[in-house]
Amino acid sequence: MKRTLSIVLAAIMILSALALTACGGGGSEDLSDSKYVGTWKSVKLALGDETGDPDFDCILTINGDGTGVLSAEGEEDSNFTWEPIEGGFKTKGDMKLTFKDDGDNIKANILGVDLVFEKQ
Repeated sequence: MKRTLSIVLAAIMILSALALTACGGGGSEDLSDSKYVGTWKSVKLALGDETGDPDFDCILTINGDGTGVLSAEGEEDSNFTWEPIEGGFKTKGDMKLTFKDDGDNIKANILGVDLVFEKQ
């Protein structure tokens, strides 16, 4: 199970990293007071009813100027812009991801796989 989730997640993160690279560009809004600003690390992944720990680090850095960086182990950093929405935030550009706030963590669903991030 863990191997299956890791393989699926690795493929998803590579696709996401490549797609988000095209989303670079500076944000213009002052979002420095947002609770999402900071560094977030992947701590759990789930596919259907099965959950596990990721076999690699995925780091999401959210900046107060509306920009961010996704770093997946073994891949180049990918820049993106973001904006707050009700109950979370979303990335903008070619690759649109929505991150939902579940209290202490944020969660994104990427092609059916839930990836949970914890603030560092």
